[in-house]
Amino acid sequence: MRNFINSTTLIPLIPLVTSLFIFILLVSFNRTLNRLTKPVSALVALSLLSSAFISLFDYFKKIEEELVLFEFLKFFEEKNLVLHLNLLNEKIIIFFSLIMILIIGISFYKLPRKKGYVSLMISLGLISSSVMLSILLIDFSALI
Repeated sequence: MRNFINSTTLIPLIPLVTSLFIFILLVSFNRTLNRLTKPVSALVALSLLSSAFISLFDYFKKIEEELVLFEFLKFFEEKNLVLHLNLLNEKIIIFFSLIMILIIGISFYKLPRKKGYVSLMISLGLISSSVMLSILLIDFSALI
């Protein structure tokens, strides 16, 4: 059971790593990457979809735990950051991921794919990652 809980830390990390990877590619190959808008959109959407699948798996397994971050990274040892895994947080992450995938799809079909399009996809991935992390850090079940 502990391995499933550890895999939940990947929920905000997958969109973050994907966005940073695309950003590094954008800085390195600016002209080439601005032409590759379809793969960039697909990569960001796939990272959000994989986060939604992990959260959906946790939801169906009914995993409700608290994950202390300093067990994984010594950087957080003095800070008391805890990821709260409960059914409500997982539902919110699934819903948010699907909304962001919908926004990426609408952006792909409606926006002109010019120079700032790849930067938009990077920012959508970073925003999604930060929102997912903040959802996991807030214990919504205690607020209800």
